[in-house]
Amino acid sequence: MENIYHSDIYKFEKPVNSYWEDTTNENFNLAKLTKDIKSEVAVIGGGYTGLLCAINLIENYNLDVILLEAGKVGWGASSRNGGFCAFPPIKTSFKNLQKIYGKEETKKFFKNSVDGSNYTKDLIFNYNIDCDVTGDSNFILAHHPNKFKQIKEQAEAYKNEFGIEAQIYSKEEFDKIGHGGTEQFGALSYKPGFAINPLKFINGIAKYALSKKLKIFEHSLVNKIHKNNGSYILKTKEGSVNTKKIVVATNGFYQEGLVPQMNSRILPVISNIIVTRKLTKNEIDLHNFKTFSPIANTKNLLYYYRKLPDNRILFGTRGDFIGSDKSNLDRAKIMEKFLKDIFPAWSNISIDYNWRGLIAMSQKLTPSIGKIDNEEIYYGFGYHGVGVSSAPWTGKELSKIVFSSNSKDLNISKIYKGLPKKFIFPKLRIFYFRLAVLFYNIKDKLNI
Repeated sequence: MENIYHSDIYKFEKPVNSYWEDTTNENFNLAKLTKDIKSEVAVIGGGYTGLLCAINLIENYNLDVILLEAGKVGWGASSRNGGFCAFPPIKTSFKNLQKIYGKEETKKFFKNSVDGSNYTKDLIFNYNIDCDVTGDSNFILAHHPNKFKQIKEQAEAYKNEFGIEAQIYSKEEFDKIGHGGTEQFGALSYKPGFAINPLKFINGIAKYALSKKLKIFEHSLVNKIHKNNGSYILKTKEGSVNTKKIVVATNGFYQEGLVPQMNSRILPVISNIIVTRKLTKNEIDLHNFKTFSPIANTKNLLYYYRKLPDNRILFGTRGDFIGSDKSNLDRAKIMEKFLKDIFPAWSNISIDYNWRGLIAMSQKLTPSIGKIDNEEIYYGFGYHGVGVSSAPWTGKELSKIVFSSNSKDLNISKIYKGLPKKFIFPKLRIFYFRLAVLFYNIKDKLNI
């Protein structure tokens, strides 16, 4: 088992020190796996994907499910993301998807993306989760005058090709309803979309799962899987699970070496977040920051940010390439400069929190859902930083094929289906990513 970043980012034994952790003191204190047990299905990963897959397997198919989580429930990206319920979960343009997969599959993909966003909204309502929902749409912000034409085209495509509710705002219009600043030249809004406290959301899902008698083991890292007479044995440090089927739902925190067929297909990318101190009304008004809806800009290496319910500003972007605690602090200082360059009237405002996590990218540049050929091993990963809307929905869809053992039972866009290609010379993944970042930095400097 190997990881491609510094060991600091894989400290499963302790929660990341984030703003979200300070908003709730919920702790399930679930047992560690310390004995040998059996189940029909074993789910690896206690985030959105794993929990929703497990819940659906129990509720819809009455299966016996065990869930193993390396940290505490939601320890990975599920508890530390920016809380943006946005879509689509891709790192390419809809035009590229149309070129590769055709217009109909792309249309179906966008419909599935909207379904994902609505599914997350339904979960909050149906499970009665209090997770500080704010905003009623998502904004894509033109960070440079050159980019306004691009978002206008996107809005037209969203409305006319995908039936998505979208609206364009000029710089002056967005100044009134959104915010001002040095990198604000108009915006596109689309629905459905909103923001949440991701830790409260995952805790609400876990609470519901436990009420359905899902057996969850925390601090139970799976370090080995081997086959035995048609079953799988999942080994942790102190116990094991004998199971007929496995669901791998670890996304960016996948441990290379666990499932040979999945190795070298995921590029975990660090994403960093900083959160300011609480701002006064007068400070907020300096940039007329009105909206509580989540915002992402049009940079290739995008910034994403939002106003939190207590008038702090959350700001996120690409993280460092190392993963150590020191590199995290260094990156936070750089991000503080980015934030204050956009909002110069806030140059004296201090930063109260900084943290990071891993998002999962792949060569497909879209999520991957499916079953490994000739095995009873299932997977859902690759949300490209858009997991709040796509990961719970992926868990639900995965449950259908886990039950039937047949990928053909997935009535979703084929853009989601199947594994991405392996990276050539996988040990060089971070080097490839550095090159891509260099290239996109140049494009962003030239505003192209």
